[in-house]
Amino acid sequence: MMASESLEWFLTRHEWRPMNQGSAGKLWRHDEGAVVAIPWELSPSDLQWDGVIARIAAPLRETAPTVSTAIRNAYVDVTDFRAADDILIEGSIPVEAGFSLISTARTILRASATTSRGPRAQIGGNYSKPAERIVEQARFGHTKKGSYILPMLVPLDISSIKGKDASGHQLFSYDHEPEQRRATRTMAQALTAVQRLVVDPAKEPSAGTMEDLITAGVSREMVAALHDIVSAEAVSVFSAEFVWAAALESNSTLPKSVSIAAGASDLLKLTAKKMRPSPKKQTESFTGPIVQLRDEESLTFGEVKIQTVRKGRSCEIALLLSADNLRKSHEWFSTKETLVVEGEVTSIPGKGLHISSPARVQPLRETMLFSAD
Repeated sequence: MMASESLEWFLTRHEWRPMNQGSAGKLWRHDEGAVVAIPWELSPSDLQWDGVIARIAAPLRETAPTVSTAIRNAYVDVTDFRAADDILIEGSIPVEAGFSLISTARTILRASATTSRGPRAQIGGNYSKPAERIVEQARFGHTKKGSYILPMLVPLDISSIKGKDASGHQLFSYDHEPEQRRATRTMAQALTAVQRLVVDPAKEPSAGTMEDLITAGVSREMVAALHDIVSAEAVSVFSAEFVWAAALESNSTLPKSVSIAAGASDLLKLTAKKMRPSPKKQTESFTGPIVQLRDEESLTFGEVKIQTVRKGRSCEIALLLSADNLRKSHEWFSTKETLVVEGEVTSIPGKGLHISSPARVQPLRETMLFSAD
């Protein structure tokens, strides 16, 4: 995402209006009267950047560094990984613990980017190539003050997102999720599942709970990495806070943070050992947001399409829903819920992939509220 696009998004959102433009750039005017000239293709590496940002920040009564960070991260998902140290000395932690935190953060993103393309109890080194590209594009920011807080930045590529217009009946559509957002969303939801289904109950997960973990995107590799960090010397708590890219509309129910204490080390080790591939079933499980909804008042059923990944390829799958789930789907659609769907997939010529009788349709977050015991 070009810095100029992020900058324009920020200006528009904060009461700056475009005025005249020429070969060198464009004039913008704030509602309070301030005016700023912005060169075309301005980037943070340019000498003019600091001066332009200072003038933008002034009428907003914000500091220039705050505004600069907001613009830089407009299309970036940020996860703040934190290792709390019981013997904290001026924000430092032992070298081994710091190394473990960096390694854990990388493994968690790498595993989540792979399981975002389809549930995998155990990856076993078979990381998907698109997932590896997401990891290659991710960056670590400078550590923040605190018990060693390490920001991981995942830039979103929104160039491939295409919206759809309404056409006939009651048809609504949302923009598709960038694959990077699908990876970070899966990471946050998988970590939340581990906390709520394994750590909080503080007992060995049942077979049903294991299935819910895998559906949420948890893998053996992720759980093993969590075990490693909370087992590191002097680390009492591992936590992660999620800051979703402000310029991309997000599901309001997306996780905000997770926290796992060192006391969960043995339970995580046990859970990792239980993460084994399940026998293949005739039905398949998918996760993803609704991107299209069709509801006709004269009928007692309707159709929604979710955006997901099947056999390593991004796709849409149409679901035929009964009246009860159809009513709920309007709320799921408006709040951009991530759904869990299970059923037998068929391919209909001219219509694509279809599940006519879903065995399961529910928001993913509901599977994390209670264990399947």
